[in-house]
Amino acid sequence: MAFRGISISDYIVKHLKNNPKENEENLRNRLNKAIVDFEKGVKCDCGNEIWVIGSASVGNKCFTCITGESEPSDDYEISSVLHNKQTRRSSRNVENRESFKLNGIFDDKGNEVNIDIVPKPSLCISCINNDNPKEELFCNMTRHDQKDEQEFKCFAYKKTW
Repeated sequence: MAFRGISISDYIVKHLKNNPKENEENLRNRLNKAIVDFEKGVKCDCGNEIWVIGSASVGNKCFTCITGESEPSDDYEISSVLHNKQTRRSSRNVENRESFKLNGIFDDKGNEVNIDIVPKPSLCISCINNDNPKEELFCNMTRHDQKDEQEFKCFAYKKTW
């Protein structure tokens, strides 16, 4: 699961509808402060990135520390922050990390690949390996490797029917 993006204005309208005693200006200021803190790289005490919407109410904490849940399920995050999180994650470089903390997929230049933003070609959907956990890593690497190609080719493709 992932966050659902929402603009600051739309979130404020939703929040005020559910919390009519909340002061709009105060809420907007807290959200803006949390965004600035996020952009500065402020982290939760556990080391994860802060959840801006939650941090505006309880201080700079991540989603898990605020809710006790491991992943968001229909929870909101400010759209611009979501875009920045994806950009940051895809710009990590293997040279900047301690070897025992590395995980994920890295390209030939050592930059981390954000699989969430690599498109899944329609060919993959009709493949027997689609959603096979044993093949997922290989499929993701193949898709990333060909993400800028006009035609997608997969030599591991096996038709499901």
